[in-house]
Amino acid sequence: MKVVGIPHYTGALVSGTELAPVALRKAGLILQLQQSGMEVKDAGNLQLPDYLPRHNIPPVRNWPAPRMLWDLLQKEAYDWFDSDDFVLMLGGDCGLIVGTAQAHKARHGEQAYLVIIDGHFDAVMPVASRSIGAAGMGLWFLLKGEGTWIMPSGWTPDRMRVIGCQRTPEETYGVDVLTLDELAGGHLVERVTAVMKSIPADAKILVHFDVDVMHKEAMAAAYSPSEAGLSLHQAQSVLDTVLCDPRVVGMEVTEFSALRDTDGKQAERLVQLLTEALTTRAASV
Repeated sequence: MKVVGIPHYTGALVSGTELAPVALRKAGLILQLQQSGMEVKDAGNLQLPDYLPRHNIPPVRNWPAPRMLWDLLQKEAYDWFDSDDFVLMLGGDCGLIVGTAQAHKARHGEQAYLVIIDGHFDAVMPVASRSIGAAGMGLWFLLKGEGTWIMPSGWTPDRMRVIGCQRTPEETYGVDVLTLDELAGGHLVERVTAVMKSIPADAKILVHFDVDVMHKEAMAAAYSPSEAGLSLHQAQSVLDTVLCDPRVVGMEVTEFSALRDTDGKQAERLVQLLTEALTTRAASV
C-alpha cells in the first residue's frame, strides 16, 4: 500500500483540511496499518506551489488555485497509480477529486470508474453572482467544465456512482445516486453491493470518501459537521463493502478538519475506521 498526503484547502473557505494528513499520521495511521500486517510505504505529502491565490471573487473562490492543484495532481497521481499497490490519499478538501479523477482516467482509460461516498452531491454550477468553493463543484467540473475550466478528460456520468447523499439532488447530470434514506432499514450492505455490481467486471475503481457522509456524532471534525449522516457503524459497513471489491485501486479521504479536533480523538476514530476497512480488504482480496 502507498500512502500520500494532499495537504490543501484550495476549494474551501477556511483552513483545517490541509492539516489532515499530518493529524492522521500523528494519530497512528501508518503504524496501525503495519501492525495489521500490511506493507505500507509512506510517500510523504504532495509538494504544493509556493503561492496559491485566496479570494472570494465569483464565480469560483480562490481561482485559479483549484486548477493549479488539479494540474499538479493529474501529473503526480498518474505516477501514484503506476503499480498494483493500493493508493491511500489523505486530503485535503474534496475538490481534489478533479485532479485525482483525471489522473485515474489517464492511467486506466476506459476501465476507470469513480465511487463517491459523500453526504453531498458536489456538482454546484459556477454562477457570476456568488463565490462558491471548488469543494462543492468537483463533479460539475468533471462532467460539464471540460474544455473551458479543465482540459477534456473523458468523464461521463455512467462512470460515476454516488453513495450516501443526504437527499436526492435536483440535478444529477445522469449520475446514479444512492441516498441516505435508501441506505436505511437494514439493507445497507445489500444496496451498496448492488451499486458495486452495477460497475463492469473489468473496471478499475477509485473511491472518494468524504467524512461528512457521517453524522456529526460519528465525525465531529468534518469540515462541515452534519445533522444527517451515517453512524460510525454504518460508515464502517459501507467502507468494508466497497473496499473489499478487488477492482478498487485506491481511495482518497477528504474533508477532515484537524482544527476541529482539539484533542486528537476524532483523528484516532478516523484512523480506526480506515484501518479496520483496509484490514478487511487485505484479508479478502
